[in-house]
Amino acid sequence: MSDSSVFARVRGALVTLGLTALSAACSAPAPATPSPVVSWSPETPVTVSGGQVQGALTEANPEIVTFKGIPYAAPPIGDLRWKPPQPVVAWDGVRDATTNAPICLQAGPAAMGAQAGPQSEDCLVLNVWAPRETATLLPVMVWVHGGGFFNGSISYPTYDGTRFAEQGVVLVSLNYRLNVFGFFAHPALSAESPHGASGNYGLMDVVAGLDWVRDNIASFGGDPERVTLFGESAGGGAVMSAMLMPQAEGLFHRAIAESTWVYGWDRPLKEAIGGWDSAEAQGVAIAEALGGSDDDALETIRAASADEVLAVANAGTGNLLMRTGYLWAPNVDGWTIPDDPVRMYDEGRQHDVPLLTGMNADEGASPARQLNVQTPGDLEAHVRAVYPDVADEALAHYDLGSDESARAESAHLVTDMYFAGPVRLQTDSHTRLSSPVWLYHFTRVPPTDFGALAGSYHGAEVVYVFGTMMPGSPPEGATPNPLAPYGAWTDADRQLSDTMMAYWTQFAATGDPNRDGLLAWPAHEPSTDQHLTLGDTVALGESLHHSGGALFRSFDESRRALR
Repeated sequence: MSDSSVFARVRGALVTLGLTALSAACSAPAPATPSPVVSWSPETPVTVSGGQVQGALTEANPEIVTFKGIPYAAPPIGDLRWKPPQPVVAWDGVRDATTNAPICLQAGPAAMGAQAGPQSEDCLVLNVWAPRETATLLPVMVWVHGGGFFNGSISYPTYDGTRFAEQGVVLVSLNYRLNVFGFFAHPALSAESPHGASGNYGLMDVVAGLDWVRDNIASFGGDPERVTLFGESAGGGAVMSAMLMPQAEGLFHRAIAESTWVYGWDRPLKEAIGGWDSAEAQGVAIAEALGGSDDDALETIRAASADEVLAVANAGTGNLLMRTGYLWAPNVDGWTIPDDPVRMYDEGRQHDVPLLTGMNADEGASPARQLNVQTPGDLEAHVRAVYPDVADEALAHYDLGSDESARAESAHLVTDMYFAGPVRLQTDSHTRLSSPVWLYHFTRVPPTDFGALAGSYHGAEVVYVFGTMMPGSPPEGATPNPLAPYGAWTDADRQLSDTMMAYWTQFAATGDPNRDGLLAWPAHEPSTDQHLTLGDTVALGESLHHSGGALFRSFDESRRALR
């Protein structure tokens, strides 16, 4: 989009809004004090796709405005269940956008603690934080939450975007369909699709959210030509997937993938591989459990209540680390994910945009507890059962000399095979493109209950990225939550948070995280294999999980040989 078309979009939005607009022609001299592009007040509704919305000034900073629960697509209910997102349904009057909307349907550890609240299939909404007034179009960051593709929401207080807006960023976060509602595939759904594809509805939702940003974000002072897509865990996996989706091309211009989670991301739509059924076979089993088979499958499962669908899906949930049971994640459908993702990355077929990615020091500490490894024999049995074709290589890589070391190495194994390996894969492959990639390692142990239990655990960096630290303990009765913002935070924690926000927002603004006042962060190159350590100190390091990444690649190649 040209500069003139961006200006035209902004001016048109401002006329609609009745806000203060640029009054001079493009050729006129710049005024000494620029007129604001956006100047918002609580009495001023904003026009977006579908109608008008009314936000509110944030409690933490009256110079920041937030809009919550803005629909970006039609409710995916009834006949729209398990279909690509449809255009938003228009509403009459001014829609209140001052409180969180219901979260997407989920169960178990999902709907706990900080995100407890109403749930609904009607959940395709997004939240926006922006400065109340800005004289220039600002960079935009679009957050995709984590949760293993089966839980999570944008209602976590940790995801509050106030601090980002204070740094001159328009922050957007979006809900997307989860678990059986977001990633259910079935032969009848594939037959219904003009693309012969089904199952990646959650990813399609993310693209629909990016479409909304392109069309509407100028009304909030955001620059539609400087959009950064970022996420953590499954949200990082969604970013990795969007990097391959033809439908997402041109909708974002930088990408950040934190602690990328990808298992199942390379699962075929119609074939079984590596111990898991195909996406369609999993869907057939669920549909049959709901009484839907043959010609009436779609009518039956779409008529089932949401609670019935969720109950059947949850009954088949297995153990991710043992590679059993139902899996909720993207599949290779030939349309949204055109081909084997690893092959696409290795061949440089991802979108050529600047990338920032990394991992935490103790990613595997918490999930490894599911393995209940107590002895070297326990760890060897697990490796031979789950990684048979690389078992000898893996067992030579880890220390099985004692019970204590075996327990520690079980966490190391999970870190390598579920986090470090995928991050290294994405980082190393991206160096073959023209756009640079930066790699980080987060090592700070948060002063939280989870930090005391699991060190620099999976998700520990998120509160630092958002700057949403809250002193003290969680509210009485709250379920333990690794993303909870409560802790005995120190000045060192806040300083690290400020540093990380500076890198992240500079990257969003320019496509490069470096600026004056920050330690120079070199782009990743295979010859030097450097990364930035973000911990008690900020420093450069080398060869981050290099051997663990190689082990993951060996395992990944062995799985593909099974096809």
